[in-house]
Amino acid sequence: MSSVLIVGGDQIEGIKEVFGNYGIDQVNHWSGRKAGDSNKVIPQNTKVIVLITKWINHSITYKLKRNAVRRGIKVIYTPNGSRERLSEIIEQNALSPSLKHVLKH
Repeated sequence: MSSVLIVGGDQIEGIKEVFGNYGIDQVNHWSGRKAGDSNKVIPQNTKVIVLITKWINHSITYKLKRNAVRRGIKVIYTPNGSRERLSEIIEQNALSPSLKHVLKH
């Protein structure tokens, strides 16, 4: 089963809801502020990473981006974790069809 990794933010219920609309109910969350977060390994079944940029530091952003590219994981950047903002990013960038495709495989 595919999963989503959310890094940053505290209130992620809205993001869970957005991905639930795409049929994803497995969501992992890292605060992005703990020292050990930069040493964590992206879970194997992760297909999409959401980086809430307002709440994480640059070094973890860089490391996650580099590892995601190596593994072919889609990364979505959002300044906050609001449901509306994430939905807007997905729609504006025409990610809906590609997310559905990525998450099904």
